[in-house]
Amino acid sequence: MKPKQSTDKLTVSKIEDHKMINSLKEETIIKKLSKEPTAHFFLIALVIFLIYGISALNSGNLLEIDQREIDARVFMQEMASGQELTDEQREYIASRYVEEQILVKEAIAIGLDNDARIHDMLAQKMRHVLSGDVIQPSQKELDDYYRTNIEAYQTLPLVSVNEIVLNSRDEIPDAAQQLLGQGASANEILDLSPGTAAPLPNVNHIDLSNIFDPEFADDVFNAQTSEWIGPFSSNRGQHFLKITERSEARLPPLEEILDRVRLDWITQEEETRLQEEINKLWDQYTIIVDNTNAKEH
Repeated sequence: MKPKQSTDKLTVSKIEDHKMINSLKEETIIKKLSKEPTAHFFLIALVIFLIYGISALNSGNLLEIDQREIDARVFMQEMASGQELTDEQREYIASRYVEEQILVKEAIAIGLDNDARIHDMLAQKMRHVLSGDVIQPSQKELDDYYRTNIEAYQTLPLVSVNEIVLNSRDEIPDAAQQLLGQGASANEILDLSPGTAAPLPNVNHIDLSNIFDPEFADDVFNAQTSEWIGPFSSNRGQHFLKITERSEARLPPLEEILDRVRLDWITQEEETRLQEEINKLWDQYTIIVDNTNAKEH
């Protein structure tokens, strides 16, 4: 009988050792999880969802939250900040998303979605959904589009000019006027009449018309190179322009503006396909206009 007691004690000892090992493993796992940010966020989110879930069940409302939506917002915030969010920041984002969904649901419940601006935003979003699968153009389609819209790609004539702005609005000294008539350099003229000088590179007629006025733009484009044109009076003083370089209108080859033509083709194709999809939706509806309360004209 004594050997049997010894065997029993040994068995009990092994069981206790096994329990101790399991306990140490559990403690190690718990410690690892306590240091894992993902586990923290999961627990935080779970607590938030449980709280809102219990509240919703008690009040008769049920709000289903998609974890992927929260993950996406966390990801976008981390991309914007360039660093991993803390547990508190993740909890804040999750809470704000839940609050947003609650507010949206309550707004719909009291009819706030029946608003022209909301309808317009929803319609615009639906337009993007309907036109979201535009294919890339073939080379032939690009060639055809380029030839059909060739005038849109022809550049306007350009000039590069030097500008002098004389500070005084009074009559310009005779010596300075003589230098202006001779097409002298800006520095020579500014030595006799204080002001500033700066270049205006590669401007077209529209640009000059917007900066000054169409008549002054005409005078500049009709002038000879190295001839000062002016004055044009403004609150800054008296402006004079002199052409230093001209570029005639030209049609760039398709290869030079390929990306621009491709984007233009996609934009037009998107609009065409979008309208086709909208027309299909029209066919699915019977439209009745209620004019019961309409005012007679």
